[in-house]
Amino acid sequence: MKRIFLRKQQSQKASCLANGYLPIKALVIVLLVTSIITIYVNKKFVYRTPIHFSRTTESGVEVCNFSDFQVIEPGSAFLYSAYIDDRHARDVSLANTSTGAVVRLLVYYLRTIDATSRWNCRLFYNGQTDHIVDTPILAVTDLDEASTRRFLVAMVVCDFPKTPPHYVLRSASLANRNHSVPFRENSVCVVDLRNSSSSLSKSTNQDRFHGILYKDSSRTETNDAKGNHKDNRSTQDIYNVKFTVCTSPIHGKYYKIEDIVNFIEVNRFFGAEKFVFYVDNNTNPKLINCFEAYRKRGIVELYSFTPTVCDGLHYHGQIVSISDCAYRTMYRTRYLINQDPDEVIVPLKTDSWTSMLKAIHSRVRNPDLIASYSFRNQFFPLKAPDDIASLNNTLIRRYNIKALLKTSKENYIHPHVTRSKVMARPERILMWHVHLIHPKNVIRRNDTVHFTSPVDALLFHYRSVPTNDRSLSRNGKLLTERRMLKFTDSLIDRVQTGMNLCSGAN
Repeated sequence: MKRIFLRKQQSQKASCLANGYLPIKALVIVLLVTSIITIYVNKKFVYRTPIHFSRTTESGVEVCNFSDFQVIEPGSAFLYSAYIDDRHARDVSLANTSTGAVVRLLVYYLRTIDATSRWNCRLFYNGQTDHIVDTPILAVTDLDEASTRRFLVAMVVCDFPKTPPHYVLRSASLANRNHSVPFRENSVCVVDLRNSSSSLSKSTNQDRFHGILYKDSSRTETNDAKGNHKDNRSTQDIYNVKFTVCTSPIHGKYYKIEDIVNFIEVNRFFGAEKFVFYVDNNTNPKLINCFEAYRKRGIVELYSFTPTVCDGLHYHGQIVSISDCAYRTMYRTRYLINQDPDEVIVPLKTDSWTSMLKAIHSRVRNPDLIASYSFRNQFFPLKAPDDIASLNNTLIRRYNIKALLKTSKENYIHPHVTRSKVMARPERILMWHVHLIHPKNVIRRNDTVHFTSPVDALLFHYRSVPTNDRSLSRNGKLLTERRMLKFTDSLIDRVQTGMNLCSGAN
């Protein structure tokens, strides 16, 4: 009898569980554990679901679906991109590799992790059948400028072994040495930079080379005296654009459409032909539509950039996006500029970046040895009064063209390395930091870093001066700089066109 009763009790409990009913004690425990986990997640880090742009890149360098950060270890390690690089760099000896190249991975992970002892590089090939190879990590380079943050942003350098000709490396990842099961879904698409560099070095006809890479809508084309079509580019200028601009990651609701249009059009005025934006999935959809409108015209490239864990990661992963942009545009643009949407490099003696560089090069013995140019920062405080002449212009006010409204600047120019920004030749650079290029990170042995004189150009920075910035305390006076007003008509026309373009997209 007792056994029968116990069996009935057990069957009743089983049926309760099957019907979704939990004992009260168990329910309380589950709720308590859930609450603790939620508090821990909210305090320690924030998980976000990556988004995927349903398109492939237009670069021609790679043809694969680019997604977002991939989780290597939940809450601990994340991978963004991978590149095959055959430049003989100083960070790793290539003499021992049969291919003469390495695979570079851009990652961020907890600073407490020893990457070289914990992971192998896992390479996924497509041939007659899928092929997987684990290779050792050759080097790990810390890209972060502060060693106190919880997460380390690093360039992981992997051995690139020789394989049969029909094997093509498609994706790469990092694999814990204690786990033997490979996960292709956690890998990222590999960009083979050798495809670009070989085309660049062998090409003698820039028209033939042009079009292999991304579309350039800014080429200057005319007709000669006989009416024949003529391209004004130099036949030796085989890059498909001259100036490309990258920015820090776009996320949240901080930037408005007018801010981005102003940024794009003011930089285009000085010579920018291409822009690369890294966009979080919580960005304003109307702003995404604006980016897409520019993208369809070949002016903007757009990449999903949603760090899975943000707490302890500097400025939403800025160092990752800066480094990725340098490699992603390598061999495709002659010069790359990394700056924020509230900054612009302004030539002070000439009206374009091209003429500015020409003037600088005329005073240098061998300008081809310049790998990068540093530009000093000067703040234009947003709290300063608007320029009276611009304030009376309806269009300037409507589109909030800060370059024309804000003509008061600090009486202090920040030194190089402090808040400065860089223009550089991507293929000449190994690692790109936020405010400088270290001489040790220049690829060619005799190349140099040029510290641009504030007489030639400055980085105009339109923002509220940070509270921890002491520049105003050095001299509280503001100076008037009306340099940008010289270009008023052109900038108004450009910004108005850009705003109409984005309005039509929304």
